[in-house]
Amino acid sequence: MALSLQTLLGLVMIAIGSVKTWLHVGSVPVLALQTCNGKTLQMSLEPSNGLLQAHCWGCYLVLAGLVVVAKTAWRAHTKRRTVAYRVD
Repeated sequence: MALSLQTLLGLVMIAIGSVKTWLHVGSVPVLALQTCNGKTLQMSLEPSNGLLQAHCWGCYLVLAGLVVVAKTAWRAHTKRRTVAYRVD
């Protein structure tokens, strides 16, 4: 079974979105403030809600990749079934 270009694109989108979401969830939110003498003061912030911390553009990319893969699979399935019906 050969992968189509759309399926490959969808799988790449899912992989990139998953990595971005994983990196975003694993990061600690930091507030960086500039001081008067040119240094930076960094303070770690506690997330108020885990859902807000987990939300980034990676979520949308995973969702879009799933839609592309599902649409491509559906098209391949319907195309194959119409050929099978003509043979019968």
